[in-house]
Amino acid sequence: MLNVLVVDDEPKHRRGLSRMLKHLRPEYTIYDAMDGAEALQSMSVHPIDLVFTDIQMPIMNGLELMEHLIDRGGSESIIIMSAYSDFEYAQRALQLGASDYLLKPVEEQKIVQLLAKTENKMHALRLASMESSLAELFEGLPDIEDYQRLERTFPAIGHGMVLAAILSSKRETGDRKGMLNELKAMLEAALKEHGFSFAFYMSDKVLHTLIISGENVPIFTPEWRGSLRMIIRHFSAQHGAELTFGLGNAFTKWEHEARESFKQANLALQTRFYKGGGVLLEVDQMNDSNHRALLKLEVRFLTKAVVSGDKLGIRSYLDATINQATASGFPQPEKLVYAIAAAIHHLTSCLMEKGLLSFNSAAFEEALLQCHTVEQLKKAAQAWIFELADCLDNRTSSCRNEAIIDACKAYIENHYDEELSLSTIAAKFHFNASYFCLLFKTHTHTTINQYIMQTRMRAAAGQLLQTSQKVYQIAENVGYKDVKYFIRLFRKEYGSSPEEYRHLSATR
Repeated sequence: MLNVLVVDDEPKHRRGLSRMLKHLRPEYTIYDAMDGAEALQSMSVHPIDLVFTDIQMPIMNGLELMEHLIDRGGSESIIIMSAYSDFEYAQRALQLGASDYLLKPVEEQKIVQLLAKTENKMHALRLASMESSLAELFEGLPDIEDYQRLERTFPAIGHGMVLAAILSSKRETGDRKGMLNELKAMLEAALKEHGFSFAFYMSDKVLHTLIISGENVPIFTPEWRGSLRMIIRHFSAQHGAELTFGLGNAFTKWEHEARESFKQANLALQTRFYKGGGVLLEVDQMNDSNHRALLKLEVRFLTKAVVSGDKLGIRSYLDATINQATASGFPQPEKLVYAIAAAIHHLTSCLMEKGLLSFNSAAFEEALLQCHTVEQLKKAAQAWIFELADCLDNRTSSCRNEAIIDACKAYIENHYDEELSLSTIAAKFHFNASYFCLLFKTHTHTTINQYIMQTRMRAAAGQLLQTSQKVYQIAENVGYKDVKYFIRLFRKEYGSSPEEYRHLSATR
């Protein structure tokens, strides 16, 4: 419904247009004035959405009226009318912000189009204005104008409440904006069916619906619950999307109570972290106290479990601790997540201070922060701590294997003159030959047989330079009975025969 002002110094034209407007839109309130000055006086008393004004009028003409309205900063739409097809008038009117320029006599079809255009504009302006007032009411500092706007929009408030809704698409590609518009349309239809007044407000990813009923008319009836459940099922079936509603308590006063209902609706919505989504949730057991009092992970116990590799103990402890933290009330999910992340960071620091490991937690922390349910949170925390245990176990195993390889190398260097092979050395150190070959190569980047040969060649080269023994004697000293085979290996290693090596080294 619009408030319209017709401004014209000719009574016949003024009354004719007023009658036409009333015929086209009986619900409109129509005012009239004989010139710009009287129009301004009328607008100081009545809120006006649309002004039809003649250009040529005594005292104050249409263009002068427009200039006054611009200075005042109003949002009304202005249609300029004239009996003259004067381009300069039209140009000046449009420059001043007129919505359109009509020639008299005005045509009904043209008026219908202008009314539809103005209705769309005023609807958008009122929505934006109402959303701004709701934002201040719920999350800001509402002023008198905000309260007045709410009271004008909902003059007969009996009971009110806030309904919060969040959509979680299970499909990777989803038109979120389209689904939100569809949700608004379905809620609007259901609210009208039940006779409620309403307004929407979008905060972050949550759609809030302010619902108002008349005196002694309950809002949350079984029929209304059924409507909401039907909408939930629709989005699940049609879009594969999880729709969850959170309901605040009823209120009767705008100040304080409406904001409290908004807060309760959001707290109710947060319980889906514990109860699961795709349902209607009422504010229940949400604990808004400090998270340090709600959950405490014993780092000393976890350190022992990580060091000993007790994954079963870690899993049981995490489940028990989180279950205990949520037994007497639901902590705010964000606080619970940050409390667990802080505790695991403390655990990691303790292990690093003991020199047990160096660990990058970034990916595991990100996975923890992305959890949407308490079960996801348990699994993410478990995976993070398990990785700490695996990292520590791998490092311990690596250190142990390195010590074994060092012992094997020392054994070869002290027994190179004996019968040595992969199988005999693997058996001595109690390993499977294939596995021990892979383990040795991983740590030394060479095979056991190559290491034996290189050790023997170094020993032979030393004896060639430090003794006068024959080549066959030195071959036997380093473990080779076949002197020809020894000479071939030596030439391959040093690029010359044993005798040439001895001679060339002596002449240097």
